[in-house]
Order: sequence, then C-alpha cells, then structure tokens
Amino acid sequence: MKDVRNLWFHPVEEGWDPRFFEGYFETPLGAAIRAREEEAVYDFLGTVLEPGHSVVEVGPGTGNYTVPVAQRCSEMVAIDSSPEMLQYLRKRLLQEGVLNVETGTGQLPDKIRVAPERFDGALLVGVLNYTECLVESLRALVSALKTGGWIIFNVPLLTLEGRIYPLSELVARRRVYLLSPADTLATAEKAGLKIENTVTAGFSRSGLTLVVGAVVQEESPDKPA
Repeated sequence: MKDVRNLWFHPVEEGWDPRFFEGYFETPLGAAIRAREEEAVYDFLGTVLEPGHSVVEVGPGTGNYTVPVAQRCSEMVAIDSSPEMLQYLRKRLLQEGVLNVETGTGQLPDKIRVAPERFDGALLVGVLNYTECLVESLRALVSALKTGGWIIFNVPLLTLEGRIYPLSELVARRRVYLLSPADTLATAEKAGLKIENTVTAGFSRSGLTLVVGAVVQEESPDKPA
C-alpha cells in the first residue's frame, strides 16, 4: 500500500505551473498567507542582509523573494528543481533588469552544486515543505555558508492549520512533511545552526508555518576545525 501511495505523488521537480502558482497567491486566501509569511521573512532579513552579501536561494519559484533580495545584495544564486519555474524566473529577471542573479538546476539535499563557504546568507521559503530529510537538507546549505552566515527557512507545522495544508497539496500530487516547532529547532541545531528568531505565520496562534532565522555556528558539524 505504501508503494502505491508513493506512485501517486509527483517527484518534487515535476508538476509545477508558474502561472497557476502565482494565480493562487492572487486569491484572497493566498495573498493573506503570503503577506504573513513575508512579514516574518523581511523582519529577519532587515537585521542580517547587507549590500555586499552573496546569497543563495533554493526554490526561488517565480521570484517573489529573488527580485527584492537581489536588489539589496551584491549577488545571488537561485537554484530550483523545476525547469518550468526556472524558465519563468529567468524571463522575469530579464524583464525587471535584475542582472546579479545566477540561476541553476538543483535539489536538496544532495543535488546542490555550490562551492563550500561561498555565501553570506541562504533563503529557503516554501521548499522544505517537500523535503523528507530536513537535517541533511539544512547541512547542505550550512556547508555552502561562511561561518556566521545567516539562513532563513520555513516549514509547515504539525498544527490544526498545518494538517489542512497537505490535503490541499494532494490535488497537485505533492507530498508535504509536517513538523512540530520543537522538532524543527532541534533539527536545525543538529545541522549546525544557532537559532536567532522564530515566528509562526498563518491565521491562528499555532500557525500554518514556522519561519526560522538562524546563523551558522562557529563549530558546525560540516565545517573543518
């Protein structure tokens, strides 16, 4: 039965339609969810992002964060597993005259090909929803960050609001992984991160997602002594 269920779900790189994706966030519900998420993300970005920073973003999608972040830093590398999303993003970057973003194909945890300790910061919003191996995915990003580098990510929560979310994703045939706040933070620390800030985003106090701001510890498991 488990194998049959697995056959139903798309691989994470398949089944993405950029226009349908953006269309959802133009609905009242989608716009409200995005606004709450953006508030948490930009609050933390305001404390860590500097003009000279190099930033890696995994799962940029249609560029909702890519464009404004690129306009506030030195360079970005945007990596996505979906060819359709990358095509849309490249067209948007060209139309908006954003020239400091390099795009490429990749997928967490083991298909991200970037130089070790290259980046000052990393952004993963709406990506770890579909990642079964959270600690390995975060470690892959930690290895790409400089010591003291920052990372912002979010995960869907094991709450009432969060439990509804995977049901909506069944239509798109995508598997979603839910976590409690405690498990999320414990996993992040295991990956070598020091938690700086956490905010729940959603319509209830318990929230739909947990937005986490963290920095790479000086003695990370993935960095040489």
